Amino acid sequence: TDFGPWPAGAIATNVRGMDEYLQELGSDACLSLLRSAEVGRIGMIVDGAPIVIPVNYRTVGNSSRFSIVIRTRPGSMVDKAHEVAFEVDGVDPLHATGWSVLVQGILGHVGEIDIEILGDALDPKPWIQDPSSWVVIVATKVTGRMLHRPLDEWVIGAGYL
Repeated sequence: TDFGPWPAGAIATNVRGMDEYLQELGSDACLSLLRSAEVGRIGMIVDGAPIVIPVNYRTVGNSSRFSIVIRTRPGSMVDKAHEVAFEVDGVDPLHATGWSVLVQGILGHVGEIDIEILGDALDPKPWIQDPSSWVVIVATKVTGRMLHRPLDEWVIGAGYL
């Protein structure tokens, strides 16, 4: 069965044809979804208030241990953060379905030697080419969920005008 844009392993084997439901995703599915996107949102507390900023990123590692690499301006809010949350999602408004992955972790800095050695493998290729501080989110907790809709609302393998 083709479930559209969802990566392998993200769809439950017990998909029901009745009510919509939320599926908790495992670490492999979360990592696959993180790798399927290029832009996410990083959240942190700045001056006692929550701030959420869109960033482009790269995911490195495997499902048992991975990190998210971001390049940002030196001295920026992101560069100064310590405990962060990172979120990426996908939405299909036509079918009222979607998914979300939330990573909680500690933000650290990538050293110059690591950048020289691993630069191309780590580089998220920022859209703005400013002097960059390379930061990495080391995941301490990863959760994901996917909203499924009733399959009988979908017409699979057919179409109508």
